[in-house]
Amino acid sequence: MKRRAPGAWISLNTSYYAAPVCQPMSLLDDADLLLGSARGIAQSLSELLSQDGESHPVGLADALWGVALLVEMGQSSAQEANRRIQKLRRSLRVVEKEKDVEA
Repeated sequence: MKRRAPGAWISLNTSYYAAPVCQPMSLLDDADLLLGSARGIAQSLSELLSQDGESHPVGLADALWGVALLVEMGQSSAQEANRRIQKLRRSLRVVEKEKDVEA
């Protein structure tokens, strides 16, 4: 995987960014979905490899790369959600301070 461009959600052959209008909770839901999918694939691969004496190295490598990609996407989604939540909290503090000054 390539290094992410600044602010990118993920970078493959190009960089992808979360839409500015996306709500933090939606990003967290996506992170949960992506990480859960990665976990499911990893568990299935683990069970398959423990039962099957014959392995396919190229297919296994591709599957593990896919798992790593899903994990990176899930982590990026959670990080972006956290960044947006922190930004909202800072905005709320500013509004609260302005109300205190007016009172």
